Amino acid sequence: MNPLLQLLADFTEGRLDISAFEEKLYQDAALEQLLSEQQAPRHAPWPTLYHYLINLDYRNPGDILNAQSTLSDFLLTLGIHAEISAGTTELMALLSTAQPKWLDVDLSYGAALLLNAPPDSNLREKKKWLKDALLSAFRYIRQPPRWLQAPAWPIGPSGPLVFLGQLPVDGYLHDKAAAYVFHDPAEGKCTTILQHC
Repeated sequence: MNPLLQLLADFTEGRLDISAFEEKLYQDAALEQLLSEQQAPRHAPWPTLYHYLINLDYRNPGDILNAQSTLSDFLLTLGIHAEISAGTTELMALLSTAQPKWLDVDLSYGAALLLNAPPDSNLREKKKWLKDALLSAFRYIRQPPRWLQAPAWPIGPSGPLVFLGQLPVDGYLHDKAAAYVFHDPAEGKCTTILQHC
């Protein structure tokens, strides 16, 4: 197999370290040429597969999964079958199932938290550890927010802000609305998020 295609298959199947793939992506002119000759996925705003891949965040498990899935499809058009890394799909499932319904943490934040999990823990233990870590990091005074739209918990430079409470503001907008008040203990400032439905 062509060495460049082998590299793409190795990354897709999880045999090539993510940082090594990212380095090759940015520094290998032949790889850039190969990927620049392919169209980006339809949903992407970039013209080529290369541009699509260099605009992903390889610290984010969701973007890694997108890259592996896109490359798996590309390789299949060339007759090369490359399965998406089981490690990536397991990590995505772990991150999505460990979160409470009132939280929708950026996957890169969850993945960074998981780096502190006990190294010898199995999948069930990691899930419990992550649940506890999320509940410890995303604090609230009485109860968690009851979002009207998608969860939008702010995270400051020192970590997640503390949820103080929410106020109904029906009648202010045409729809049902609520203001969510968060406090940043490190900065001593409050942040308010307004949602309506």
